[in-house]
Amino acid sequence: MIKKIVLDKADRIYHFPFDVEEFFPRRAISSGESKEPVIDLGHFRWPNKEIIESSEKVSTSAASPDDLSNLKASIADWLENEYHIEVEPKKEIYVGAGIHRIIFDFCLAFIEYGDIVLCPEPGIPFYRRFVIAAGGVPVSYSISSKTDYKPSFSRLPENLGKSAKVLILNSPHNPTGTMLDDHELADLVRTAAKQNLFIINDAAFCSIAEAKHPLLRNVPGGRKVGLEVFSFPFAFGLGYIPFGFAVGPPEVINGLEIAGKTIGAYIPKCWINPVIEAIKTYPSDGLKEIRKNIGLSRQKAELLIEKMNWKSVGGKSTPFVWAEIPERKGSSAYAAAILRRRRVLTLPGVAMGETGEGFLRLSLTATEKEYAEAMVRFSRKLQLRSKTGGE
Repeated sequence: MIKKIVLDKADRIYHFPFDVEEFFPRRAISSGESKEPVIDLGHFRWPNKEIIESSEKVSTSAASPDDLSNLKASIADWLENEYHIEVEPKKEIYVGAGIHRIIFDFCLAFIEYGDIVLCPEPGIPFYRRFVIAAGGVPVSYSISSKTDYKPSFSRLPENLGKSAKVLILNSPHNPTGTMLDDHELADLVRTAAKQNLFIINDAAFCSIAEAKHPLLRNVPGGRKVGLEVFSFPFAFGLGYIPFGFAVGPPEVINGLEIAGKTIGAYIPKCWINPVIEAIKTYPSDGLKEIRKNIGLSRQKAELLIEKMNWKSVGGKSTPFVWAEIPERKGSSAYAAAILRRRRVLTLPGVAMGETGEGFLRLSLTATEKEYAEAMVRFSRKLQLRSKTGGE
């Protein structure tokens, strides 16, 4: 008789933080016939639904080295035109399969077992997941009212900074919507150089920010201490595809290329020309429309926040609103009550880390009509009935 093999899960699996999606109650979202449909103000849904397709519908060929070289040249032109910085396309630009994958490739290439990596909190859980998967140790740095909802590295203990190897930055920041300016970036670069700390910045929403987004390379020494990661869809207003790029020092770009080849990254040829065209026409009409709609949703969201006696904090540089709820109530229970009683879905702040407790994240990819309907629902008198039909 063949004995069953019992394969234990790796210990790292038990240290992964919950994914954001795990904080959305799937059963409650699906509405029965007698219930109102859920108004989804929680999920991030990229507005552009257009699918990039090949002119040859059956083409499945991969992008060639020449295709990628042309794309990198277009990125370099965009950086020079928009940010007035010079980049050597071949050595300082990496093209990969989306921000998630690029950051994971970075962790695999540069994080050794036991290395400390500083991660923002509140922040996106996958930063910590990728660090753990690569054998590193994620340590949080706080973003709160005490730091004006921006990373404050003056509060970072010097001994911790010196023992850490990498700092993950998210500017513009999800969920608070804040963004570091040139002076703040310059302070960060000086701190990083002093403490031998490499910076990797997730700049996914750089093109959504109301103010001009400064790059690490805009400040003295920035090109020596940091890598910046971008999303083609979010930066240029395309339909969503897992496609992104990174700009950084040649030795870091080389490490990304080695890690990317090890795992394998398929980039369809049919993505290249539409992306190049979007780069050349930046900001495209599609991106302008997305910015406009996010602005309209923000106006309606602020009215809803005022109606609910919440408090909008942070900035306006991402398609999210970070809202403080009354008396720092438990965000999961509060979001569940809103969903149950009003059929309005929000993301509890604790999904972004323990310091997100007492907050909700609202997504501005919900339309202004959805926010207006949510306002109507919150304006109605709430009728609570027991199972027996009594009030």
